[in-house]
Amino acid sequence: MLDPSTDGLVTVNEAAGEWPAFAAWNGSELVFGREAEKHWRLFPRAVSHVFWEHLSLAPSDLEGPPRTPAYSELAYAFLHSFWENLCKSSGKPEKVVLAMPGQLLGDSNADNPAIGLILAIARDLGIPLAGLCGLSTSSLNDPASMGSITGGRILYMDLHLHSAAMSLLTTDSDGRLNRRHYMRLPRLGYVPLIQGLHKSMGNRFLRATAFDVTAQRELDQLFYEQTREQLLDASRGTDIRYSIQTSSRVYQAAFPRETLRRDLAPHEQGWADAAVKFLSDSSFQPKDVTVVVSSRVGMLPGLDDALTTRGFGRVVHLQHGAAARGAARFAADLEVAEDITTVPVVSKVEVSARAETSSGGGIEVVHVAAAKPSPGLVASHLVVDGSAYSLHALPEVLQGDGNADAPAVPALARLGPVPVRLIRQDGEWHIETPDSGALLMAPGDRVKIRSGAEEVELLIVAESRPGTA
Repeated sequence: MLDPSTDGLVTVNEAAGEWPAFAAWNGSELVFGREAEKHWRLFPRAVSHVFWEHLSLAPSDLEGPPRTPAYSELAYAFLHSFWENLCKSSGKPEKVVLAMPGQLLGDSNADNPAIGLILAIARDLGIPLAGLCGLSTSSLNDPASMGSITGGRILYMDLHLHSAAMSLLTTDSDGRLNRRHYMRLPRLGYVPLIQGLHKSMGNRFLRATAFDVTAQRELDQLFYEQTREQLLDASRGTDIRYSIQTSSRVYQAAFPRETLRRDLAPHEQGWADAAVKFLSDSSFQPKDVTVVVSSRVGMLPGLDDALTTRGFGRVVHLQHGAAARGAARFAADLEVAEDITTVPVVSKVEVSARAETSSGGGIEVVHVAAAKPSPGLVASHLVVDGSAYSLHALPEVLQGDGNADAPAVPALARLGPVPVRLIRQDGEWHIETPDSGALLMAPGDRVKIRSGAEEVELLIVAESRPGTA
């Protein structure tokens, strides 16, 4: 939530683990979130965690109530409970933008029939809906997480309840990121991960203590909670410790943290391989993108290494609540839709790196990557204001604080004392500006640098002569 009076943000989402999409029948009423998850091992048939996944009017898989509720009814009740909790804890928002996984939005933004059900639920609950957006779009709209991202090509990776997701976003000439491609990876999400770990760690506990924790549901639930705690903080370096108390004794066991990481490694390696294939299908290579991962990917601590070994050069980790903060920022600039048929889908997000110059003025940097890569082209020239400069003839420091009056590229003088460097590394060219880091530049890529009212665009091109390949 965004408070316009203080410009402050209050985040209420799954970051603290209180609202996973679980619904359970406790014998008298439906309960949701963590309370429902705690029923999962005790009464598995009285719990559903696929009602968003299968959002429809079909009967759900939840047993217990006098009448089997539809998946849409569980979704309605879940959102009703969440909305009541939100309004009670933080006050009723004036405007709301809902951020949701890409599979709900569909390939062409809002072409999934489930969107109609979500809009109807929001209308019936009186939610002042101003828009819808994908999780990737809202997460990338969080300045707290994206301060150093200048645009270019972004590979967004997220972990949901039942699946993982990847989105490829590119920057247009106006400095806005647009989602181009989306891919969902089933059987790679919180539920598959916790189920697999619960089974493997239970077998290890049995070998270590000769006690089967699955024999009693109450003890099985306690073991599940301890395993869940380890998964949600999988990057810790301490040993994994279990303690199960029965009526007669206490069973304890400890395992090296590496045990957990070995169990997670196949998921991490498989996802990294899928990321390479996903990019290859769009004619990109790992070095062509900046990887941005949600905080939920912290459950897979070895994913960074798996990506690095496959050629991904930069991985940026979003902060907890990035999607919620980004959605709140969208809502602040939109008006509440008069009718659910007019609710817009936000599919673009402005992006730039902002930094302060030595003189105190602010600069903005936007990296616009070429729409289609050309692997056969070799960068040869830097084009600025119609003048072409041979990359090999330019110095590393195009402009620094000390030579702002006589830069190697005269047009840069318009920006004032803004340091700009040209770096060649491993046969590839990078342009570096304050706070943007070294930006990999391929033929057709552009960097826009703005300082006050002045803007300079640097374009990397490849020399091509008629009759040559």
